Formats: sequence, C-alpha cells, structure tokens
Amino acid sequence: MVSCGGNTANTDVTTAIPTTEDSTTESTYTLPDLQGKSKTEITSVLDGLLANYTFVLEQNTELTEDLFIRYENGLEAGETVNLDTNIIVVIATPNYVLPDFSGQTQNEIFLTLLGKGVNFIFEVEVNNDVPDQTFSGFGNGLIAGDAVNSETQVIIYIGFNTTRLPDLTGKLKGEIEKILIENQISYNFEYVVNDEYQEDLFVEYKDFEINDFYEEGTITVILYQNTFTNAPTSLIISKYIDGGTDTNDQAIEIYNATESSIFLGDYHLALYMNGSYEVTNIIDFNDVDLLPGETYLIANQASTNGNLLRKADDYMFELNFDGNDTIQLRYKNNTYIDSIYHIGNTAFVMDNEIYVRKANVVTGVRNFVYTQWTAYVPSYIDVIGTHPVSLLDEITFSYIDRIFDSPLGGMTSVTVVGINDGDTASFSPGFIDNERVRFLGVDTPETSPTVVPIPEPWGIEAKDYTTLILNNAIEIYIQSDPDLGYADTYGRHLGLVWVNLGTPGLTVEIKNSSDEVVRTEYLSGWILLNYHLVLNGFSYNYYGSASTLVFDDRYLYHWFQDAQLFAQENGLGIHE
Repeated sequence: MVSCGGNTANTDVTTAIPTTEDSTTESTYTLPDLQGKSKTEITSVLDGLLANYTFVLEQNTELTEDLFIRYENGLEAGETVNLDTNIIVVIATPNYVLPDFSGQTQNEIFLTLLGKGVNFIFEVEVNNDVPDQTFSGFGNGLIAGDAVNSETQVIIYIGFNTTRLPDLTGKLKGEIEKILIENQISYNFEYVVNDEYQEDLFVEYKDFEINDFYEEGTITVILYQNTFTNAPTSLIISKYIDGGTDTNDQAIEIYNATESSIFLGDYHLALYMNGSYEVTNIIDFNDVDLLPGETYLIANQASTNGNLLRKADDYMFELNFDGNDTIQLRYKNNTYIDSIYHIGNTAFVMDNEIYVRKANVVTGVRNFVYTQWTAYVPSYIDVIGTHPVSLLDEITFSYIDRIFDSPLGGMTSVTVVGINDGDTASFSPGFIDNERVRFLGVDTPETSPTVVPIPEPWGIEAKDYTTLILNNAIEIYIQSDPDLGYADTYGRHLGLVWVNLGTPGLTVEIKNSSDEVVRTEYLSGWILLNYHLVLNGFSYNYYGSASTLVFDDRYLYHWFQDAQLFAQENGLGIHE
C-alpha cells in the first residue's frame, strides 16, 4: 500500500478528564482533540469515554493513512455531546473511497470514476427495488465507504426493472449496448458474416422478437460481421491534432502501414460530435493513391495556423472537432477499421494537444486504446507529416537561470545532506530539516516509524534506490514547479530532483520481491529522479494536468503517466 503525503509525528494518546459538569452529568462527555492521532489511538480515546462512534474514510494524499481529519456533522473538539450521540470520525486513506451511487445511472457513475484510477466494470441485474437503470450495489463484498486502489476489481451493478425488448433496427453495436444497458437487459452478441452491410449493424434477436417481454437471463443479439475486419487493416489514424482551446487548428493524419499503394477514395472519416450516436459529418478523401509508408493530412479549413495548412494534403470546414468527439476511419461499406473513442463518448481525454500513434501500432483497432498514443504540446507541428515517430527514453535536462522560488519557477544547485525516504531528502544549501525536499509527482511507500506496519512494502527498496542515485551524483539541481507551489503544508519544499550521473554513469539492477533482477537501468548524464521512481514502480504517478511544465515538447505529467504505464506493463515494484 502506498501512503500519500508526508510524515506526521505521533501524538500521545491522552485520556479525557471530565470537567465538574461532566462529573455530575454521566450522560454527556466532551469531544477530545484527535488531531494527529491514528485510528488505533482514536479508538483507545473514544472507548475510554464510552463514546458511540463510527469511522468514515476520506481520500487524502496529504495525511498518513488512518490519521484523524475531522469530526463530521459540524462537531468540533471541546463540544459537549450525549453518550448516545453517534459521533462520525473521518480518517485519512490514500486510496479512492467508493461513494454512495444510489439513484445514479451508469453514465453518471462512469463520469464520476473516470480518471480516478479505479479498476471498475459494470454488470446488470434484475432489481425492482431501485429506480430503473440506476445503481444497485457493488460486487465482491464492497460497499460505499470502502477504500480501493487501482488493483482492486470493483464490480458495479446496475439494476433494471422488467421491460420489453427494444427495436434496434438500424442501430450499431455501441448504441445497442447503450440501449440495452439503459433498459437493464443482460446481453451477448453473435455474428453473421455479410460484407454488404456495415459491421456491428443489428440483424435480429435470437429466439425473441422486437417488443417481446424480457424478465431475466441473457438475450443474444445478432449483428453483421465483415470478412476483412479480422485481417490487418490497410490504413491507420497516425496523428490527431487539436491545436488548443478556442482554435480551429484541427487535423487528422492517415498512414499507410502496408507494402502496397492504397486508393484513398475507398475510405472516409465519420465524426460523431458530443456523444452523438448519429454521424455528424462525413469527410471524404481525394481519389488518390497513398504510397506505402506515406501519410495523408486533412485539416480544418478554418485553421489560422499557416504552417499546419501548408502541411495538409486537403482541408475542409467540416473537419471541426474537439476533445470529446468520436472520429472513425471507415471503409466504403461504412465499416470502421480504426477509431478515436467509442460512439457515444462524451469524455474529454485527447484534447488541446497533438497525439501521435506509437511506432509499434501498425494496424487499426475498432476498440479505442488510449495507451497507443503519445501526447505532445499543440505547438509541436514539426512532428506532423512523417510516421512512425521515435519517442525519447529520457527527459532532457535544461538549466533554468532563475532561483528556486522565482514566481516563474527556477532551480538551485545543491548537494545531498541526508535521505529520509524514497521521496524525501535534505540538501544544502537551503533544503534541510523541516525545509527538506518532498519530491513532486511521487509518493513512495513509507519507512518512517509513524506508519504501521513499518516498513511498508517496497519502502526500503525505494529509499535504497534514491540513496544510490543521490550518492553517485556529480551534480544535483532542485527545480520548482510554480503551478504546484513551492512548499507543502508541513513547510517542506516541493521539487523536481535533477541528478547528473556523469559518464559512463551508473548501472542499476531493479529486482522483484523474490530478489530476481527484472530490469537493468544504464543511467548516465542528467536524469530526473522523480520520474525514475515511477518508471521503476517505486511510486504511483501523482503528477497531474495542473502542471504546465513542458520537456521535449511534452507536458511533464504525460511523461509520468507513461512511466507508470511502463511499470504496470512490466510488473515492477508496487505493480508486481
């Protein structure tokens, strides 16, 4: 388990001493001050007062797990309460706390959980005790108020009342799924092959007719399937260009990954705007042959970026989209062979940046996969027009000639004095004792005795890694991020730790819990220690889009997102 935030010193448990009024009124007591106390200490104090109390978890990345946050219902320390009053005590957890979704639809729940790092799936069940098409409960014994991390499988049940089978004529799979889920109908799909019809188009219900009553069980829906969609696709979307807020600088790049020329007149783009299940715009391509390894760029004609328009092979006003619009690359029978988002999407994910398909993706996918894309800042149009694009393995160090606490951000040259944890160290001059550096974007498992159990899994390994890197440094710079502030609530500086390991550098073996080497790093020159802690699985990524720092034409938080994905895919550290 990862403990978020910094260390908080233990406070001795004290026994509340009744006042004169308390001594004569056995049915009341004074709420004690629980600030700084853990759940165990709180239990001891409140049990000693014969209090009637309940613990409630609240996600908090600033406090150590199980530490007191507040009393609920407006109560405060020092108030007099009756013994029969149920006192709600809110304590900290670094994990996501499942809310009460009662009355909420699947879409509302999805939007709430999106981006929260929760591993969740939806399932449907017959439940006439809840409003139609709303939350019915959690699976795996979970309840509202439980804390979950990214490894916890959260099953969310959507209850449905008895209904009739809807008319799905003319509907595609994405909309069919939406309709069936909204009607609380359990379903699966079977396919019949027919290239004359668009793949995933509704054919019929198996063993049922439209408008038949449905009570329980799984309904089989038959859809059309094409012969060519199971084979490698001929074209892919290689770049998605959204030039930023309040601009019309949009473009889509197509790439021929095959060894033969492809006639573009057989393909087109279909746009679904703002969650629509109906096509909003069709973008036809020119009747030209796209040679192997070549790209084809179509841009929004309303763009004011002359460099973008000069790179375009074609442009039209209809290619106007933003970060939540679904874009499909389609073949001539309207079957899509590649897609950005799924039909019905309303979430803003690929927005106000340039997204480049990773070099290992050479075929289109009908199920959108965000991790196939690498994001760059919208001004980096040099990346357009060639494919594939090589991604740097290391963030490039760039000296900033401003002091650490400059309003614009800066950096200071330091030497290491002491290492407290995997994510906290002291440096000279200016970053010592209570003003030591808390590393931005990471939160390694604890080794401090204020946390139980000690040490947390991977805490020692994280500290050993930080120690090895810092003790082999030729130079160290501490850099601030003005978007995130210069100090935390404990007075510690918040910083990026740049380390110059020189040449030939340092070889580091990353081991698993069985002490087997699972990765070897060859480090030389400048590295960003915070980034490598995430890359090797010693911390989850805690860098978010609130930061606007850019390195190598990419926002820093994207580097950290990719680092966590690498650690997860390779089972490193806390992702083992």
